[in-house]
Amino acid sequence: MLELVRPLYPSDETLSELCDQSGVQSWCLEETFRPRQVSAALRVPMACLTPELKISGRQWLVQASATAKVSLQSGLLRVGNRCLYESNRTNANSKVRRWRRAGSLPPGWWHRPRDPKRYQRPLVLLTTHNNPNYFHWLTQPGLAPLFLQDHFGLSPLTGVALALSHRPRRCLPSYVPSLLEAFAAELPLVQDIALSSESLCRFAVHEHSSEVVLSPAQLHWLHRRCRDQLQPPSKPWRRVLISRQRSSRRRCLNEDQLLAVLAPYGFERHCLEDLSVIQQQRLFSESALLIGAHGAGFSNLVACAPQAAVVELMPRPGAFSHYYVMADVLGIRHGHLLASRCDVQTDDFTIATADLMDLLREMALL
Repeated sequence: MLELVRPLYPSDETLSELCDQSGVQSWCLEETFRPRQVSAALRVPMACLTPELKISGRQWLVQASATAKVSLQSGLLRVGNRCLYESNRTNANSKVRRWRRAGSLPPGWWHRPRDPKRYQRPLVLLTTHNNPNYFHWLTQPGLAPLFLQDHFGLSPLTGVALALSHRPRRCLPSYVPSLLEAFAAELPLVQDIALSSESLCRFAVHEHSSEVVLSPAQLHWLHRRCRDQLQPPSKPWRRVLISRQRSSRRRCLNEDQLLAVLAPYGFERHCLEDLSVIQQQRLFSESALLIGAHGAGFSNLVACAPQAAVVELMPRPGAFSHYYVMADVLGIRHGHLLASRCDVQTDDFTIATADLMDLLREMALL
């Protein structure tokens, strides 16, 4: 019989409980804000794309000695035999405890504890709790430990390595090494199904008080890191249509028609799956205007110049505020257009070309 999992959700109480152990310290960053500008729309903007949206969350950077028995196992943080997971409304309200009835609980949760491989060197534990999305690897919780170290002015641990783990039958997304090379090329990597440090480890945990959570401080950190590495031109010039034709859902079904009307204005089409992480970020850094369906590729907005603009194509109304918030924090103009037709099963959609052109003219982008 498999174990009953007892999740440990970050909060003031649980962090105090953890920090009461010998050799454990924590630092907390709390952020609450509202976007400053409404997203441009042809008619009434979606409710989640206005300053009425409130973003709120906390991040803790935790440093623990070996006595705390912290490990990274099958992509999950564990303290002893308990799973340390992000705190949000879905997780905190869940009554499900057995893996056979897990339903919508996060993937990868129900893996038995393993004896970790022990490393003598200090480790920075990186995890997205087995969420394979590029957005979460780039922002929270993925690169959060590296950001929080810088934010709190902490010196890097001597001889430290980045620690990654994956599920026994599923490897990490292929872009992860490239992402880490772009943001932490100076640090070596160690990888195993289960691992821990015999000296010190650092890791980040999160408490989300809103459906979509982004850290303005972390976005500015990512932006600076991208711009320093890419050394982009002072004035971006490219106009880009982002394609999702190689995705399994949320595809624009009349993308060729859109490109036909946009091409005379200098637009080029790119499929981000064909590009490395650095190539994607360079493309965004050189772009004055980006158009495409809502998707994780827009995480690369962290590489854009402040004078850039983005227009998201939305299949339907929903909680699609991730990149609107990101654009607002970074000073990038944002607009959106709802599909004229949408497949409820796949979110594949059709955009009215005349509406798209009207929105671009209204935003003074043509």
